[in-house]
Amino acid sequence: MFKSIKTKFTLAFGTLIVVLFVIVGSFMLDAKARELTGDIAESVQLFTQLSTESVMESYFNYLEPGNYIPFQRDLSGLLRRNSDINHLSITSYGGVVLFDSVEEEIAQYEGTIRTVIDSDELNRVQANHMSILMDSGELIYVKFNDDQSINYVDSNEERVKAPSDRSRITDIVVPYDNAYAITYLVNYSQLEERLKLARTQIIVAAVVGLVLTLMLSFMMSVSITNPIKELKKSALKLGKGDFKTRVKVKTKDEVGVLAQTFNKMAKDLEASTEARVYQERVQKELELASQIQQELLPSDKLELKHLDIAGGLVPASEVGGDAFDYIEMANGCHLFYLGDVTGHGVAAGIVSSIANAMLYGLRRENEISDVIHKLNEVIKAKTTAKVFITMALTFWNDKKRTLHYVNAGHPAILYYDSGKKKVTEVQQQGMALGFVDNLADIIKPQSIKMKKDDVIVMYSDGVPEAIGKKGEQYGMARFKRIVQDAGNDLFTAEGIKNAVLSDVIQYIGNKEHDDDITVVVLKGKD
Repeated sequence: MFKSIKTKFTLAFGTLIVVLFVIVGSFMLDAKARELTGDIAESVQLFTQLSTESVMESYFNYLEPGNYIPFQRDLSGLLRRNSDINHLSITSYGGVVLFDSVEEEIAQYEGTIRTVIDSDELNRVQANHMSILMDSGELIYVKFNDDQSINYVDSNEERVKAPSDRSRITDIVVPYDNAYAITYLVNYSQLEERLKLARTQIIVAAVVGLVLTLMLSFMMSVSITNPIKELKKSALKLGKGDFKTRVKVKTKDEVGVLAQTFNKMAKDLEASTEARVYQERVQKELELASQIQQELLPSDKLELKHLDIAGGLVPASEVGGDAFDYIEMANGCHLFYLGDVTGHGVAAGIVSSIANAMLYGLRRENEISDVIHKLNEVIKAKTTAKVFITMALTFWNDKKRTLHYVNAGHPAILYYDSGKKKVTEVQQQGMALGFVDNLADIIKPQSIKMKKDDVIVMYSDGVPEAIGKKGEQYGMARFKRIVQDAGNDLFTAEGIKNAVLSDVIQYIGNKEHDDDITVVVLKGKD
């Protein structure tokens, strides 16, 4: 029986197919397990960071006053967004368990006070950083740097290695406001189900392949053994990630067709892998640029005795280079600026970040001309000749109700005179930052005395140059009319800002705009 060439070939070829399926299947299962494990780790960490505020807000609004049902409804809706979170609990800084979704799945807990007994758990509750407990027992803390990058540290804040793509998370503890902590338990049941399904599919495919091999091998001759060996060799290379490998088979029978299919698969895998890497890189760059742009904007409303201020930015479909901020100077004055970097994308966001950081660093300067000149020196020295930034920059003295203004190549600000009830453009000589080394003879400060209900509007060119549904620009005439109407109606600075932005967005309609639309409004008060 075993002396038959066909029998030997059948057994050998059948064994080869089984081995091939096992190798490729094992590689695919391992790769899939690592991919899914890494995806779950990334998604649950991001989910815990984004959901902490919502959980605590719901706790303060509902559970703390005793309204359990709306709190449970909010929590259930939140947990449905990420099926990898098994349940969560809320603990006070002193270690009292305020809520546990397992114990309180049906009704609110009304027993004795629950406390965290384990000292390690209490240390995590009272920590300054989010902590991750791995299934290996290792405890890692997540430290966020000022630039939003992440360092993984131990309890002594010594840097440790980041979790590998094989590591599984048991739970994540996120401290909140130095008074509470939320514990999220991670569930890997879906991962196991998907891996189980993948194993079943591989086994079924292996069995089907083996049966077909046994049937077809009796009709094949010894001449196909060499092409099969070549196919095996290439498959192993592909399984190791060499997507440039190709099968060199010249036969036109089924083996030849299989070889052609294999080559097409390898080619498609190579193309899709390169496309995915490129897409992920571009996406991460755009996300980083967008994050930088948002971080430049003031987060809190500024309250001054004699000035009302509001600002807003409608981002473009592309990442733009607009930025504005309110900065308190060391001498008690306030600096308000609106800047616009040439171009779009990551480069524009970086230059905006440089300008914003420099302005914070110049808070001890007493003269507006010194601020603009020193900022120009940095932009000129640290950027290329093709990159520059225009800026409208003001110093406000709240006691004297005076505004000092310089224009660095930016569109002229609008001034609404409450007495004349008229809007005019404040024209001023200026040049964009980054063009020349010295702006002393080019940019001259100008003073404006702000009366009650006087309004100054700083804006980017994305406002008047916005393209409407018919392909026409928004224009300065319409812009001035909106500001004048809002000023006549005694709108607040926030109201004027909203009126301008809503009118521009309505004018654009559903079209995508290529430039940021930014407005900063200053209005005199009593």
